[in-house]
Amino acid sequence: MIAACSQEIGMTPQSEGALVAPAPAARRVRRVVTRPGLHAYEAAYDPLSLLPEHGHSTPFFTYVLRGAYVERAGQLARRCVRGAVIFHDHESHTNEVGPDGASSFNVELDPEQWRELDDGLGIVTAIAGRVLGGDIEWPALRVWHEFQQPDTASALGMEEAIILLYEATRGACARGSFEPHHRLDRCVSYLNAHLMEVHRLAGVARIGGIHPMHLAKLCRRRFGCSMGEYLRRRRVAWACEQLARQERTITDIALHAGFADHAHFTRTFVRITGCTPRWYRARFTNG
Repeated sequence: MIAACSQEIGMTPQSEGALVAPAPAARRVRRVVTRPGLHAYEAAYDPLSLLPEHGHSTPFFTYVLRGAYVERAGQLARRCVRGAVIFHDHESHTNEVGPDGASSFNVELDPEQWRELDDGLGIVTAIAGRVLGGDIEWPALRVWHEFQQPDTASALGMEEAIILLYEATRGACARGSFEPHHRLDRCVSYLNAHLMEVHRLAGVARIGGIHPMHLAKLCRRRFGCSMGEYLRRRRVAWACEQLARQERTITDIALHAGFADHAHFTRTFVRITGCTPRWYRARFTNG
């Protein structure tokens, strides 16, 4: 799935008054990679910290690795949660970090490279500022995975992974993944709210008032996979959050997410994310 995982909301005095006053910014840059055409870095933010209004001279995208924050641009507020991907094109904004802190992976691109990736179609520019979730996370994670590699081949790997991320975004636009579909959205929301339960296609279809065969076709058309695979990917996304929290064993996470055992979970995790659960968890050790 690739979809907008939060809406932009107009700020009001009442909503502003309900916010906990953030503390001054406490950002720790954990790793930086600078290569021709791009500047990438991973940063961690303390709970309730604030990044005052700032701008970016080049286009960039952010992949939220852990936690959540609210990004404010003018009169708009966007809630950015773990797994979200946000494309930005020369925008000024502030960031207010949630009570659990946050980590993010950020890639700034040379404007010429941005234009080459967009290929004159304006797709990336059209979704700039939207908070995207679902399957857009997996190609973004592969960019982050290459960013973490210590060898010289990672330069080529990162460029390729970035291109695949943009291709995934373009494909999602072509399938209408960013557009609402009332009945399908009801079924998807139901699955997300009952992620660990055992489901039948007919039962899920009844939630949306739709024929099971039509639901299966809509799912493949919009997400490029079956409903069973959609559910499996959402469970892996849940597992990513649990791995980052460092509170449960990998086997416990695997069994809770409905996998047969540690090995089954690892095989599925590698297929979807491109890395092992152990590697993923290790990236969040010590901050």
